[in-house]
Amino acid sequence: MQMKLRSQALLSVGLAVGFTALFSIPAHANNPNILFPASDQQSEQGQENMQISYYLKYKPDMQEKAESLVNKLGGTITDAMPERRILIVTLDKAAFEEIDSDRIDYRGIIDYVEPNPERQLFEKKNGLSL
Repeated sequence: MQMKLRSQALLSVGLAVGFTALFSIPAHANNPNILFPASDQQSEQGQENMQISYYLKYKPDMQEKAESLVNKLGGTITDAMPERRILIVTLDKAAFEEIDSDRIDYRGIIDYVEPNPERQLFEKKNGLSL
């Protein structure tokens, strides 16, 4: 009698697990209108065209030439720190690579170009965490 109850219990648990698995298949699995993430090639193209913020440090008395160089390359100047001779600019990756590869042509104007580090606030925690 006890063996029969155990086998019935195992059977009912097995059926419950089977039905749960069967009915938990996402409804959107066969939906042709669902959008999938872009392919690697598309994401690489998007990253090349994406504007990235850079610090552009220019030589003394070369602010105007540095600004015209940024404009010539299709970038925009978002901020300036003239006391440090730095322009904060947004450029696409191709323009940055052009400056980086043609350093000899621009060394009379530019000291260096580096990515502007992303900054974010720390999360406030409400309690002690160990």
